[in-house]
Amino acid sequence: MRLLLDCRMASWTGVGRYTRGLEHALSSRDDIQLVRVIAPDAPASLGGAQSVTATRHPFSPAGALELGSIVRRVAPDLTHCLHFPTPMPARSPLVVTLHDLSPLVVAGLMPSALKRHVYRVWNRRAVRRADHIIADSASTARDLARFFPHAAGKTSVVLLAADDFAAGSLGELPEWLQGQRYILSMGNTRPHKDLPTLLRAFASLADDRLQLVLAGNDVPGYAASIIGAAAERVRFTGPVDDPVLRRLYRDAEVFAFPSLYEGFGLPPLEAMSFGVPVITTSAASLPEVVGDAALLFPPRDADALTAALARLLSDDALRQRLSEAGRRQAAIMSWERTAAETIAVYERVLGEVRA
Repeated sequence: MRLLLDCRMASWTGVGRYTRGLEHALSSRDDIQLVRVIAPDAPASLGGAQSVTATRHPFSPAGALELGSIVRRVAPDLTHCLHFPTPMPARSPLVVTLHDLSPLVVAGLMPSALKRHVYRVWNRRAVRRADHIIADSASTARDLARFFPHAAGKTSVVLLAADDFAAGSLGELPEWLQGQRYILSMGNTRPHKDLPTLLRAFASLADDRLQLVLAGNDVPGYAASIIGAAAERVRFTGPVDDPVLRRLYRDAEVFAFPSLYEGFGLPPLEAMSFGVPVITTSAASLPEVVGDAALLFPPRDADALTAALARLLSDDALRQRLSEAGRRQAAIMSWERTAAETIAVYERVLGEVRA
């Protein structure tokens, strides 16, 4: 199968992890002749796949036209767009991965009515033009069917993985953190990540020797505005590369993820791949990601999160059970499996087109 894979966003966060993991897994297969569409600054393909460079921004009309021109020139058996931007004109066979609809589901996440409209138009076009849609989770598939009825009947769920991330090298902890006990979370302050619930829960813990480390850029005064003096034990890391992030995961006492909405939610899976006990919400896709290998608490319930943290920090047997279960869960969800299930979608689409 000659496959054109839209890898223009491989350097981005989120969709970039998906792009790199799937591309690497597909490039190692003998049944796929892979052609990548890449940004000008993209690294060389690990599998030696053919590459075509695109210069226009993926979210622009010019980017859609450029991708359409590349599809015509390459003439693949099938095109797979790894995010909602699709070629213009859209040529069949076309598979599109839609990761989430967070700006439409989460109130206030995208305040601009114009941007929300444009976002909806892009996603609606992807749903209508695609021969088949891949969703990262059953939760996302339900959202797609709710907002875009045309998605019903042509959506498959293919879960993501974290095995490539866990296999990378380890960096060094920041000097201020070495030798310290800490709870780790992501430092994204966007509304649906719900850091305030985690901050309040952390402030209620009795152990003053414990730190809360938030991987991400500091927002001056953010923590103090929510929990006052307890913010002295909260630290944002600032930007970290993957080796340092892996070390942060590995050495954490607990990974806490209070998010209200995720299309998939890679961080809990990444943490579990290092054997770190995970606490997360029972919201959206997260129960699908963690299975029975994590403690779940109701969204926005700071008291429940405090109780879960206290229990996990004091119960060694529970910590060991979740550590082992988390490693098993992460091992099941490999990029090899993701690639195999994705190829099954390709074959289904090609079979329908040729019928």
